[in-house]
Amino acid sequence: MTSSILITGSLRPATRIVIESRVASAALIVNAAKFTVDTLDRFRAAVEGAFTARGRTAPLWLPTSAESTGTEQAREAIRGGVDLVLVAGGDGTIRTVGQELAGTGIALALLPIGTGNLLARNLGIPRNEIDAAVHIALHGKDLAMDVGWAEVDRNGDGRSVDSYAFLVMGGAGFDAATMSGASSALKRRLGSAAYLLAGALASLRPMVEMTASVDGVTRPAELSRGIVVGNHGSLTMGLALLPEATCDDGRLDGVILLQRNAADWLRAFRDVAGKSGSSRQMPHVDGQEIDVTSREPLPVEVDGDVVGDARRVRFRVQPRALLVRCS
Repeated sequence: MTSSILITGSLRPATRIVIESRVASAALIVNAAKFTVDTLDRFRAAVEGAFTARGRTAPLWLPTSAESTGTEQAREAIRGGVDLVLVAGGDGTIRTVGQELAGTGIALALLPIGTGNLLARNLGIPRNEIDAAVHIALHGKDLAMDVGWAEVDRNGDGRSVDSYAFLVMGGAGFDAATMSGASSALKRRLGSAAYLLAGALASLRPMVEMTASVDGVTRPAELSRGIVVGNHGSLTMGLALLPEATCDDGRLDGVILLQRNAADWLRAFRDVAGKSGSSRQMPHVDGQEIDVTSREPLPVEVDGDVVGDARRVRFRVQPRALLVRCS
């Protein structure tokens, strides 16, 4: 693989790094649970046809299974020496594969399918358009993107800590309860509106006392509904939760959720819809590490995957650790 580095400006002091690459060999990890047997065969034929139409060898085919949802497939691709891994799935599958590729120098490309696809939306990758996405995978440039990590301390005493990568957003409290409530069946029935319904139900949960520290500076404890931390800022339906977030600046952005009643939620929704982001009910924080502790266990999510409850979560950034193929 040959490459050259192009330097362009960024909204923050960090310098965006984009790498022009050539694909020598590729693997395709596909979330097989998204398909029937017939549609999976047709999808494979369409992807392989898009490769061969461009004079390329079809990618190594690595479908997921109930026992292995992307981790082992990513490791097999790494062992196989490929220089590009395409992922056909939603944000959960992309997150799982990205966690394995972080720091390897192997590029990640997206063939987004599913409901959310927040990483694809934020990067402008077309959804459910196989030929266009393959074209970007084979001819696009690699963005050196930050990777967020959530270190989930189950009991808050440091004895049971699990680490999970996230590429778009992670959070504790309200947003994790929303993701948990937006079941696959509900998303099939309502699409993106499933998150609105699940969020309305999650907003009825009681507030908890939470303390947040940003790069070692601790905020006063306050009643909260949780926190959302992001590497990218946009949600579905054009909502901008973290409009200041930049995916390659070596920092994480976040909002603390202080909404007490329906009027506060309406103001927050207006601010997000108006792309102003933070407000009195959602103060903005940003830093390399954002550490939150709670009196009561809070549900935690990373890129839509709910990973259990915890009394403490430390969100940290791994700067420019993952190459992501963009247009």
